[in-house]
Amino acid sequence: MKEKELKQLQEKEQYDVKYIAELREYWNIYFYALINEIFTGIAINLGMTTKEAYRLAKSKPSDLKKANFFKSIFNKFKKIFKYKIPKFRYKEKLYDKQKPIKEKQWKKFNKYLDNYWSNYAKKASEDITIKAHELGKQTTEFRKKKKPYKNKSLYQVNFEQYENEMPSSLIEAYKKYDFSNAEKNILNKQFSSIAMYVTETGTKIQEAIRQQIQTGIENNKSPIEIASDLYWNVEKNENLVNKYTSETLRKDWNRISSTEIATIYESGILAPYEAQSMKSLKDPSFAQYFIFTGGSCPWCQAHQGSLVRLVPVDIVTNTTNDSLSSMGIKDPNTDIAIWIGKNNIGYKETKNIHEWRICTPAHPYNVATLQPIDLKNEWYNPKTGDVEKRQKKQKFVPKQIDYTQKTKEEKEWRKPTFIGENLVRFNNNIYEGVDQEDYNKKLEEHRKNPQLPIPVNKNSPAYKRIFIVEKNKK
Repeated sequence: MKEKELKQLQEKEQYDVKYIAELREYWNIYFYALINEIFTGIAINLGMTTKEAYRLAKSKPSDLKKANFFKSIFNKFKKIFKYKIPKFRYKEKLYDKQKPIKEKQWKKFNKYLDNYWSNYAKKASEDITIKAHELGKQTTEFRKKKKPYKNKSLYQVNFEQYENEMPSSLIEAYKKYDFSNAEKNILNKQFSSIAMYVTETGTKIQEAIRQQIQTGIENNKSPIEIASDLYWNVEKNENLVNKYTSETLRKDWNRISSTEIATIYESGILAPYEAQSMKSLKDPSFAQYFIFTGGSCPWCQAHQGSLVRLVPVDIVTNTTNDSLSSMGIKDPNTDIAIWIGKNNIGYKETKNIHEWRICTPAHPYNVATLQPIDLKNEWYNPKTGDVEKRQKKQKFVPKQIDYTQKTKEEKEWRKPTFIGENLVRFNNNIYEGVDQEDYNKKLEEHRKNPQLPIPVNKNSPAYKRIFIVEKNKK
């Protein structure tokens, strides 16, 4: 698969947990509208009417597709988020008679833009950060109590678990709820990372506006042409100028927010097990294991069901090595360690280079998650892609009843089932009933090619157990 096709697949990944999917949706849409408003304000500054500027923002010149302002989404979440998109109107002209404005004027404009961006982007991002973390903790609680949660909406969680008062800031959350010092440190680091990305995006917006205006003046473009260049990538031959557009900035933010929200959400899932993972260093019975599930790209699909063990962040001195044995931990179940904040930033995954490790998110846009598993009482069902509870062993089990399967799902999955003439699927293997004179030949063929059905002599007890019993049922 080509890297471009792989990236497109990754961009389409969707959460199966509704409330975190909705949170990511709101964050992307809010920033989409905020960036669009800034560029609309610049178009008006360049001489367009308000109506023309908003029409330009909605119509992509290359294919005339309508860009959605997602008013319905803001209405959907109005009981949770109170943020508005105020008008961005800079009064001093940025384009005057084909003459570039002076450096002092650019600094004044950048200060105005920075104040607008900081006031409305950072506050909302802090709110999203704390909510993503809290939703991760809720997922942990839902899983512990075996409650259905995947179809719960953000509104439902806010109403049922927080009485419509879900925290919107770090200070509010720390006052209202019990956070350990380790969890506070993790959450503060995550918000610092988000704040850094918000600042970088604000700087890119400033650069985009200045670059397009100055380039437009140099190429004798009209204010309307410059405004159009600010919005959309319409040139077939991409060049550096094309990255300075509203369209590009929105796509960049979508990648950032999708990855960061997954990181925060997963930290909320792992944080309640942090103290337990510390105890496990002295007492292995406290070891907490997780199964890697979710994600629809080929890499994620290939790593479904991978078993990992949580270790405290404090003992990870070398983040490039995720081997438990390298940390001095001998574990008979797995050698893969995960910790809060583990990521694949700086690692490559191409046809020739394979460096990605098991972590969540594993790559940009990734929606994979880590599901806790109790190895004694639970099992990973590859058919459903979920961790499921085993049936408890019973004492004095009658011999004629088969209790080797632990759950109803396993029993249904593994029972003998005819799938063709003389072919039966049993215990996840395919068996073929053959005559005695053909048995040795078929067995030799199977040994050379294990993908062929396993031959069973029709005169053997195994044949009666697998084939005759099933025929009688039918």
